[in-house]
Amino acid sequence: MASFRKCFLVSALFLAGAFLAVGRLAAADKPEVPQLSDDTNDAIAKELRPANDAKDWDKALGIIARVLGKVATDSYDAAVMNQIKAQVAFQKNDYNAALEAIEGCLAINDKKHFFDAKTSNEMLYQASQLNYQAGAMSKDTKKQAVFFAKAEAELQRWLAEADPKTFTQDTYLYVATMFYSRAQSEGTITDPKILAENRALLEKALVWIDKGLHMAIRPRDNLFQLKLATLFQLERFVDGADLLESMAKQKPEKKDYWQQLASTYLQLANAAEEKKESRTNFTYNIRAILTIERSQKYGFMSTPKDRYNLVGLYFGIGQFAKACDLLDSGLYNGTIESTQQNWELLAYSYQQIHEDAKAIATMKEAVKVFPKSGDVEYKLALFYSAMDKPMDALDHVRKCIEKGGTEKPLAAWDFYVFLAFDQKLYDEALKAAQQLAKLPEGKEKAAKLIDAINGEKANAEARRQSL
Repeated sequence: MASFRKCFLVSALFLAGAFLAVGRLAAADKPEVPQLSDDTNDAIAKELRPANDAKDWDKALGIIARVLGKVATDSYDAAVMNQIKAQVAFQKNDYNAALEAIEGCLAINDKKHFFDAKTSNEMLYQASQLNYQAGAMSKDTKKQAVFFAKAEAELQRWLAEADPKTFTQDTYLYVATMFYSRAQSEGTITDPKILAENRALLEKALVWIDKGLHMAIRPRDNLFQLKLATLFQLERFVDGADLLESMAKQKPEKKDYWQQLASTYLQLANAAEEKKESRTNFTYNIRAILTIERSQKYGFMSTPKDRYNLVGLYFGIGQFAKACDLLDSGLYNGTIESTQQNWELLAYSYQQIHEDAKAIATMKEAVKVFPKSGDVEYKLALFYSAMDKPMDALDHVRKCIEKGGTEKPLAAWDFYVFLAFDQKLYDEALKAAQQLAKLPEGKEKAAKLIDAINGEKANAEARRQSL
């Protein structure tokens, strides 16, 4: 909203600069319009204009305060001096003082009707915008509500008199923003009446947004963005996705549009999954995948994390071969982060689609990438064991131990004992079991294994001697 505030403040500053000229033209052309007093005219000509030309805003405000202190509070002089005060306050970027001055002028004009409808309406519009800005910047929710209420009241007065033919995209944007902001509340709202009121405000915002969108061939981005935010507040996520598709089509160079679109499809997919709507879940996951792949053609969503997420989506819809291809190429060309976990995932994935040779090749590559890791050797041993290649498995368990074992030594030593024992390498199995016994959590199991190994070793020796 920062760019929006800047836009309407520039407009307000321009109008504030025109106030004095408008007032004086009315006085010159229409004798019935009150005239400034001689003292006020002198103060403006001899003191205020030189201070304004020198851009000495503090001095100008001091002169204005002195004049306002001498004239009647509901006089034409007071109204005009408040106009000038607003102009000077804008120059000083003191928007609170500008708001106070404009509302002071409006209060006088509501009683005396010094200014024509156009000038009065311009002041109403400015006051509404400034009250909105004060509310938007306030961290006090009660004060914010007061500012917004004043802003809306002034806006409604302005709308009652304004000519729609003069409306610009900024006009529609501001009116829609006001309704949108009024619908926002801190915390969780459960009161059905408040929820209904907020929804009605959001629906009003959509009406004004659509008017703004239809008035130009190339509408401003912030109108689209506000519509998107409003649709999401109304939980109209399907409509939001359709809007984002249109936005991405019109401006494919906008990275945020692609990211928001992919995120929206994923949200819709998750919602369908919760409702156990498998077909709908599948459809939105496919759309999320296509969105990411389309964005990558423009150079977006191509980070290692994005590419890994795409792999995950393919896994999620059961396209394991495609997921493996993406993960494989990503790990080898560096577009997916080369972590031990990712290499293992690729190997397990190949195993799931019965590509055992590729699973082994992947783990061997992981050994090269992480040459000091005992854990990788252990995982490779598990793969060989699953493929019924116990001696290969045993070889890599040994290498695992040589490299310092695994993060969970109990599992490695236990597996080592099993493999050696299974291959009737009783001495080696016994040494592994003795190492297992050194682990606090492995003592009990190791004792049983040692008994079993010694017993089988004795039986084997007895059979040998009987031959």
